[in-house]
Amino acid sequence: MRSKAKGRRVLGASSVKRSRKPAPRVRKRLWIFDFDNTLAKLEPEVDWAASRQELEPVLRAAGVADELFERFPKGNLVLYDATRTWMLAERQNGRRRTATGEALRRPVSTLKSASRVIEKHELAGVERAEALEGAIELLRGLARSGAKIAIVTSNSSRTIRRWLARHRLGAVVSAIVGRDSLLGLKPSPEMVRLALRKCGARPRQAAFVGDSAADFHAARATGVSFYGIAAKPGSRDILISAGANEIFASPAALAVHLNLPGAPDGPPARDLFNDADDGGGRSD
Repeated sequence: MRSKAKGRRVLGASSVKRSRKPAPRVRKRLWIFDFDNTLAKLEPEVDWAASRQELEPVLRAAGVADELFERFPKGNLVLYDATRTWMLAERQNGRRRTATGEALRRPVSTLKSASRVIEKHELAGVERAEALEGAIELLRGLARSGAKIAIVTSNSSRTIRRWLARHRLGAVVSAIVGRDSLLGLKPSPEMVRLALRKCGARPRQAAFVGDSAADFHAARATGVSFYGIAAKPGSRDILISAGANEIFASPAALAVHLNLPGAPDGPPARDLFNDADDGGGRSD
């Protein structure tokens, strides 16, 4: 009798422990993340002005149209993506020279050179880029739940690998699709589709986490669920205007909502914005 009772006590304790183990509220085979302002604070750490001073001569030497520099006087990534679109259109039209008679270099070599210029400054900045609140724990919690993780970003994949290595997260992420893939940047769905293929997931099995309207539109174009991170002032309004309805103040808040292992205790994270609004302030 004593041994049976002991066995029942052990079984009961194990059953209780199993019943209390948190189960994620949202189960997806693949979680795709944007990087800058979603997982890390890279943008303020990069010397974008110095990057622009090096980028423009590279593009001008390749015969890029002056109108692109006038249209995008700021924003190195949007200039890069506009250049990509323009050069591919020129190649499809069979043009070998620009309107000024300058030789038009091959798009691939030009884009690789331009990306490396931007990457050099990203790599310098990523050494100082801090993680957003709960970002590291969110990635690890998702991995422990059995999900795959991919990062789809306008930054270079080398930049992302450097940051992941700093935080010992390299083994957590299954795929990185960055600017150096030479695919169209978000809101183009091209990089998201590549991440799905790399990880062997269908759109309905995946979710995308990002901070911008471009992220939302890329997710919607591929049929992937979207979760917004509004860590910067104004980000929440931009995401709402784009059509997003699952928006969180931080990666930590999303982890609470998903009920991930290791997530802090608290209310459903989606309500954190409402709590802040009730207090008369904006959480973003």
